[in-house]
Amino acid sequence: MAPRRAVGAVLAGLAILGAGTLLTGCSTAAAGTSPTARPTGAAVQTLPPSPASRVLPKPALEPTPSPAPAGTLPAGADPAAVSVESVTFVSPEEGWVLGTVQCAGSSPCLALLRTQDSGTTWTSVPPPPTYPEGAAGGGVSEVRFADSHDGWVFGPELWATHNSGATWSQISLPGVSSNAIVSSLEIADGVVHAAVLDENATVRIETSPVGSDSWQISPTSIPTGAGPAAMPQLVLQGPGGWLIEDDRSVIGGARLVGGQWLAWQPPCLQVNGAAFLAASTPQDLIVVCDQGVWGPASPAGVYAYLSTDGGTSFAMLGTPLSSSIEDEGSSLASPSLSVAVITGGVGLLGTFDGGATWSVVYSNSIDTYLQYVGFETATQGVLIVNNDSGTAPVGSLLMTFDGGRSWSPVTL
Repeated sequence: MAPRRAVGAVLAGLAILGAGTLLTGCSTAAAGTSPTARPTGAAVQTLPPSPASRVLPKPALEPTPSPAPAGTLPAGADPAAVSVESVTFVSPEEGWVLGTVQCAGSSPCLALLRTQDSGTTWTSVPPPPTYPEGAAGGGVSEVRFADSHDGWVFGPELWATHNSGATWSQISLPGVSSNAIVSSLEIADGVVHAAVLDENATVRIETSPVGSDSWQISPTSIPTGAGPAAMPQLVLQGPGGWLIEDDRSVIGGARLVGGQWLAWQPPCLQVNGAAFLAASTPQDLIVVCDQGVWGPASPAGVYAYLSTDGGTSFAMLGTPLSSSIEDEGSSLASPSLSVAVITGGVGLLGTFDGGATWSVVYSNSIDTYLQYVGFETATQGVLIVNNDSGTAPVGSLLMTFDGGRSWSPVTL
């Protein structure tokens, strides 16, 4: 099965438009131009949901071509036509959806929606003047916000706003090639961290204060491995942080200690399969490993491991998960030590007893798959369901308000 992209996210902007108007990233400005963001002061930051990784091809050596100017959104388009690509909340009430919508000439454009009432109603806000991922070799597919003002849209490009989406600036990161891929980005403790795939088969780590674009590259890096697709997973929780590089199997890792990224031996290095990590506190982590997919493993199967010391050691839970997971694209979230959910082949698997037992809490139909899961609080979370049938819109949003036990569709 071809790998599916698990898209995590966070979005935002405060520009309120007239009723019936949907802003998109199909700019009529010349390609390559970007407005100048006006940095604010230090932000009060609320953690986004547990991240999900995006399966990305390794960067090509040739430069990425500049996209041609895009079309415009058809008159009268409404939020219900948006295909959800990425979602996150900075509080239980305030959140954003990044998605795509068909524009003139059947070309996709970006759309950005904001809610201030826990998903009951949504309004359009300005996305950056770029394109959905894959358009003309660049674009973006995911979004993170630290608060109502400071946000980033990325994958593979990187754009930032510090004025609620009124203006966006495209970011050039130091120490990496111009066509490097920003594959994962998260915020914690007033700092934004990005995992970047550089053209020399290396995962690099870049950091910046939330309220400015003062990026610095870490001396710690991770090789991508020899597989067909690198899959860096960046997880932050308070002052703690972890980075796992999967390339079909676990290749290596890094850990954030005292504000610095250091080399770290992640779990499941020798199981010949991918690993998916989530953290509920700076000390409490869970990892789910798909063991024996690409070689021998003992035991073979899907197993969970727990750490209560920040990732220094992990203990395997003896009971395997009750179903298979997506080997290259599962999404794992853990809002508390006893609760975790992961997207799988038959739906969303959940444990509510610390991993002792797992069960299917949401079943997807034969023509859909689960793209991303994350939590804003211990009880409130989000789930993106993608449609394989080819009908539009493709990606839809569900939410839970009981800690992941039940999920309901959200009307955009």
